[in-house]
Amino acid sequence: MEWIILLIAAGIGFTVFQLLNPLTDRETPMNRLDNFVNPVEGAGEVVKVRKQEYRQGIGVLARGIERSGMFANYRKNLRKTLVKANILMKPEEFIAFQAIASLAGLLVGMMGFGFKLPVVFTALAGLAIPSFLVRSRIKKRLKTVNSQLGDTIAILSNALKAGHSFFQAVDSVSRETTGPISEEFIKLQKEINFGVNTETALENMVNRVGSDDLELMVTAVLIQRQIGGNLAEILDNISSTIRQRVKMKGEIRALTAQGRLSGYIIAGLPLLLGGMMAVISPDQIKLLFSEPLGWVMIGAAIVSESIGILVVSKIVNVEV
Repeated sequence: MEWIILLIAAGIGFTVFQLLNPLTDRETPMNRLDNFVNPVEGAGEVVKVRKQEYRQGIGVLARGIERSGMFANYRKNLRKTLVKANILMKPEEFIAFQAIASLAGLLVGMMGFGFKLPVVFTALAGLAIPSFLVRSRIKKRLKTVNSQLGDTIAILSNALKAGHSFFQAVDSVSRETTGPISEEFIKLQKEINFGVNTETALENMVNRVGSDDLELMVTAVLIQRQIGGNLAEILDNISSTIRQRVKMKGEIRALTAQGRLSGYIIAGLPLLLGGMMAVISPDQIKLLFSEPLGWVMIGAAIVSESIGILVVSKIVNVEV
């Protein structure tokens, strides 16, 4: 019976992984290289068809959410979040992913605990997994943009010194850089080509990325376009400031490494001890899940752990 439960749980986990895979949007380096070394005619069309088929799999639920008008404010905020994460997905589709992940967590909890209180926590955990993946993607993307911004501003400044216009400098950035910063400047180019005002396009880029350093650069460009001045020199000063900030952040991160490691160890210690107790003496650990007092103790432990993690994170996260 236990093997059947494990197989069913593994099947559900694999299904959820396949559903949540578009949120990560990862491709192995070998697959990317193979696309260039051994190009297949019509491969792009096959990928598009597969994506369309995949979207059709959740299209019924997504369309039902859209037609019902539910979660209007949540969908509005969710659309901005998905844009920041550069995930090409409608808010309704994401909500459908959340519903499926929550249902999977509910089924896993029912197989493991039956119709008991832990089922609620497993369902909530499944509901939170897609949002966690999106937030992780936004954080990683923002970190990459901030690390590329110093070189990007230098390219803009050099292009302006060479006599190019600002739009030509933007084109140089989109061609000579890679990663998120190149994608954002390509979007900036497309918006301007489609007739969007340059100031509005720059503000849209800042809203999409959410980087303070990028906002500083855009603010300088907007002020220069209104009152004039040497934009190349202004960008050089901003690039120097951003490089110093990045260097200082690295030094602070190195100095606070011990505190962060201590926080990780303290946060993971209860889970490690609980796992060891489950292996050494499963009868004793079952009391935590079978007695009301045990659930009170687990709830108190979760609250204490959360408070401790927040306190440690506030201590080690120094704003620069």
